[in-house]
Amino acid sequence: MKMHLITLIVAASAVVHAHAGDLASQLEGYWKPDLEKTGALAKKAGRNEVGDDDPMAQALVGRMVFEFQNGKVTVHPPLGGKFEEGSPPLDYKVIAEDKAAKALTLRIDGKETKIRFDKEQMAMSDKKEGGWMILNRMSKEDFAKRKPALAEMLKEGSAAAPAAEKLEDISDQPIPDKPATGKVRGKDFKIEMAKLEDGSLVLRQGEVEEFEITFRGEKVGNYAGKTFTVKPDQQNTGFGIELAFSREPGSFSTSTTNRGFAMRLEFGTAKKGKIPGKIHLRLPDAAGSFVVGTFLAEIK
Repeated sequence: MKMHLITLIVAASAVVHAHAGDLASQLEGYWKPDLEKTGALAKKAGRNEVGDDDPMAQALVGRMVFEFQNGKVTVHPPLGGKFEEGSPPLDYKVIAEDKAAKALTLRIDGKETKIRFDKEQMAMSDKKEGGWMILNRMSKEDFAKRKPALAEMLKEGSAAAPAAEKLEDISDQPIPDKPATGKVRGKDFKIEMAKLEDGSLVLRQGEVEEFEITFRGEKVGNYAGKTFTVKPDQQNTGFGIELAFSREPGSFSTSTTNRGFAMRLEFGTAKKGKIPGKIHLRLPDAAGSFVVGTFLAEIK
C-alpha cells in the first residue's frame, strides 16, 4: 500500500511537470507580429501603438520574426536590407506560470514580459512599456521561405522603372486649385494629414498610405514661396520619394526612388504654423501612383 501511494505521488508529480513543460513548450518556435490585431487592441484601449506616425517603422515591425528556442529569444529583422544583420539572441527565463490563464511571465534581458496563449496565437506584453503585441505562430517551413519573399518585396522600390519617356514632363504645367487627390498603387488617395519639417514633406491618408518627399539639405524656413520641379529624365534630382501602401490585411510596404519620376511642387507663405502648397507628382511604378492638387501642411 505504501509503495502504491509513492507510485501515485510520483505519477502525479510527473503529470504536473508535463503540463508545465507543455505550456512553456508552446512558446518555442517562430512568431510573427499581427499588426492589424495589435492596432485594433491598442485602439480599443485608447492607446497609440509604437510607429503610428511612422509607416516605415510599422513596416519593419510587421516583417520581424521572434524566435524562442532553448531559453533564448532572437528577433529576426527584415531580410534584404541594412537591418538584416540583426542583434544577438537574448536569454530568457520562465519566472511564473498561470495554467488556468494559459500565461507565462518571462524575464528577458532583465525585463519582465507577460505571455498569453490562444491556440496558434500569443499576446506579448512589456510590463515597463505597457500594451500588448499580438503574434501568430509561423512554421519552420514558412520561416525558411521568408527570405526569397522578403528579398523580392524589398527590391520592389529599386526595381527598374518604366522608360522615362512614358511619364509626361509636368514641370511647367499649372496645378489645379483643388484639394489634392490621386492613386497609391491603384487605390484612391486623398490627403488627410500633411506635415512639413526640415528635409521632408509627408502627405498621408489614414494609417498607411502616404507620399513622403525628402529634400536634400533644405531647412523648413527655406520652403516659403519656392517652386521645385523634377523632369522624368533628370538624373540628379535632389529629392527622394517614399511611397507607403497596403499589401494585405495587417501589413504594408514601402518603395523608394530618387529619379525617374515627374514633379512640380509649390509652396506659399507660412502663417500660424502652417504653409499652403500645391503638388503634382507622378511615380514610375506600374500602377501609376500620383497625387495632384492643393494641401495645407503643418510645420513641425
